[in-house]
Amino acid sequence: MEILEGNLMARPDTNGTPSLPKRSGARSMLPSTWIERSVRVSYVDVHGQGVETSGTLLDWCALGLILNLAGEKSVLAWDCLRAVVLIND
Repeated sequence: MEILEGNLMARPDTNGTPSLPKRSGARSMLPSTWIERSVRVSYVDVHGQGVETSGTLLDWCALGLILNLAGEKSVLAWDCLRAVVLIND
């Protein structure tokens, strides 16, 4: 019986499922390539109405996204956020 290296699997854990190697390094909520790019954002405003706008993604933090909307730096909380889509320039 010949075993090919390309067909090796991870050793199963106690539940019988293969344990995969853990990814090293920091994980971010959004790809770092999106920083300083134009995005389209859908969110719920303070009145419960759905809003869609576009702006520039400046950064993100524990509170939410930091955006440049109409020339003003704004923080959009994660609990209001519905969608963030990268706009192709």
